[in-house]
Amino acid sequence: MRFANDKTPRGGFTLVEILITIAILGILLLLAVGNFGGMNEKYKVEAETKQLYADLMDARGRAMQRNRMSFVQVNAGDYQTYEDTSPAPDGDVILQTGNDTLVASTTVRHGISTDNLVVGANFAFSFNRNGIATVAGTGTILLASQAQPDYDCITIKPTRIKMGQYVGTFPGGTCVER
Repeated sequence: MRFANDKTPRGGFTLVEILITIAILGILLLLAVGNFGGMNEKYKVEAETKQLYADLMDARGRAMQRNRMSFVQVNAGDYQTYEDTSPAPDGDVILQTGNDTLVASTTVRHGISTDNLVVGANFAFSFNRNGIATVAGTGTILLASQAQPDYDCITIKPTRIKMGQYVGTFPGGTCVER
């Protein structure tokens, strides 16, 4: 039995303790939401870079498998891969966008910048029947972003394609392959 003047501590929380806890949780939630936005942007750039890399590897493999040229055309906001099929059956090693077979056409959310891949008004290069890319030295494709993702650029050399992280400002920086 308890009396009114009983000074034994009781379980529970005071209103001040609950308000302080809610305030701390609110601050932590705001910090988490702010960081999530930046991380989400970072992962979107990485996903687009990986998709572009997969499409380039597909174009290269298709050139070797089908024993005909494959072309990649890169614009500021999209890219296309073509298979050299015009004139039939094995093409003429010249990209004819209206006649050659369009394999993939992808629009990207982040702007694309390139170097050493310039052909005419667009950026283009090809893979020959042996899978060797027609680039002079090293070509770089960069997906622009302020999020600093782990993968945002692709280097293309005649015999290999690698993803990496761009360091510096474009042009003039380098794609550090990973």
